[in-house]
Amino acid sequence: MSGTLAALERIERLLAALERALAPGVARTALGARLLETTGLSWQSIEWALARCLERAPTHTERMALIGSVARAPRAHVILPGNVFVAAHRALALALAAAPRVCVKPSRRDPALALALHEQDPELFQVVERIAPRAGDHVYAYGSDLTLGELRRELPSHTVLHAHGSGFGVAVVDLDAADAELARAARAIAEDTACFDQRGCLSPRFVLALGARVARGTFARQLAAALAELEVALPLGRLDASEQAEATWFRQCAAYAGTLLSAGSGAVSVRAPLEAAALLADDGALALEVPPAGRHLEILPIARLEPALRALRPWLTSVGCASPRLEEQLLSWLDPVRVTRVGQMQRPPFDGPVDRRGDPLGEIIRR
Repeated sequence: MSGTLAALERIERLLAALERALAPGVARTALGARLLETTGLSWQSIEWALARCLERAPTHTERMALIGSVARAPRAHVILPGNVFVAAHRALALALAAAPRVCVKPSRRDPALALALHEQDPELFQVVERIAPRAGDHVYAYGSDLTLGELRRELPSHTVLHAHGSGFGVAVVDLDAADAELARAARAIAEDTACFDQRGCLSPRFVLALGARVARGTFARQLAAALAELEVALPLGRLDASEQAEATWFRQCAAYAGTLLSAGSGAVSVRAPLEAAALLADDGALALEVPPAGRHLEILPIARLEPALRALRPWLTSVGCASPRLEEQLLSWLDPVRVTRVGQMQRPPFDGPVDRRGDPLGEIIRR
């Protein structure tokens, strides 16, 4: 059997395990209860994510694209993320596409989906408490930049690291669009934000607003109202003490720097117009306070779109576009960053890594 066919068979087994885990019955009930305990999300948000954000039926083209997006390896090791529970599925698929032998270290915070998949097909991958890669092995790791920096120092020489670190999504809005189009954009961005309570790397944190000043306040109010309305159907889950503190600090800073609007449990802030240079500090770091989890958005009025996107690019995992007029330009400026329509930012095709930053061949650790 060729390497591609063997990889495809492993992906098919993973998808079959997922269907068994989600089929009505004891396993599905146990998984739902566990996710309610580990994710901090409301029950409604968990069901929403399972129905709309979990890649249960990727096309053959998407499966082959996912297989083609990874480098072959004798063994692969996965350190799973804990912020977005459905992310475990894609992370496992990428490792299984790369290697016939896969060791998985589930997130301590939220191991539920990985363990449920392992229970359905125990021979597909091994669950470990600590990875032990050797030279030539590939390591797929998800976490903060600080955590990944520590991992780089620990990995043995000549392992290959695929690091998926800190980042965020951005939505782009053309304020010169028709009123009805802006209202639809506000609802779509609210949906992208509410999903997973804004904890994921695809979650929008900023809205780049290009165009007429007169529409800026109207759009901000529409966005705040859409977030508040959506919270009825998708209640905000639990925020821990650190998340609550970050939300309080952000609101205080946002109220000082611009306009702050209540948006249910979250908030929408509007900055004064700025140039792309103001987005970065002298050392190249981001000069803005990134809105925290818990459904907080900041609208950044800009005069020119391309310079702003280029300044933010090191952190961009996904860009949601609310303007068909601008979508083609975004695709040409940002390739290979994912560009999609707003309302779809949390539902990318199952065609490879969600975060396309970095070398797809990985980073060879050298000592």
